[in-house]
Amino acid sequence: MAYKTRGLINRSKEEFIAHNKRKYGLPLPIWVACEVWDFGTMSTLFAGMKEEDQDAISAEYGLTNGRVFATWLRSLNYMRNVCAHHSRLWNRNIVDQPKLPPKDQVAFVADFEGNERLRARPYLLFCIAQQLMSVINPSSTWWDRVNKLLADDFPDLSHIGITLDSLGVDANWKDRKWAEAIKNP
Repeated sequence: MAYKTRGLINRSKEEFIAHNKRKYGLPLPIWVACEVWDFGTMSTLFAGMKEEDQDAISAEYGLTNGRVFATWLRSLNYMRNVCAHHSRLWNRNIVDQPKLPPKDQVAFVADFEGNERLRARPYLLFCIAQQLMSVINPSSTWWDRVNKLLADDFPDLSHIGITLDSLGVDANWKDRKWAEAIKNP
């Protein structure tokens, strides 16, 4: 991680990085360096934290187990990289699959339990992103926009075998509610 952080700092064009390097030299304090970290680096940091610290952070998002949350971050990072490199996402098998917490903590996981195919598809990661968004920005309309895209703008390509099912959309996707999704343990 130190090597990756060094590269991110050296590549940065941010004035606060240049200022801190001139005034204080290297290495930069963690609170400065982390400002230029990418999602993967943050995910790696989280995975290396003490379990009690992981648990405290994950509790803010409705999970009691920080190791489960770490798998969520890794999987979201994988999806982010697929998208950033303009790769095909709609029917991709997610290689680094997230673990599921108990459904009494996070209600939406019940629709994915016991269905390995759905767990391996991107739609589960959309649900995880929305779980996080429910805490980060509860007034966000991101989920509504995703649903609108799926319902209204996904082309009818069923004649060649391309459907929402390929994305891993579950049977309850239109009825899923998020306002009550977060249960603080």
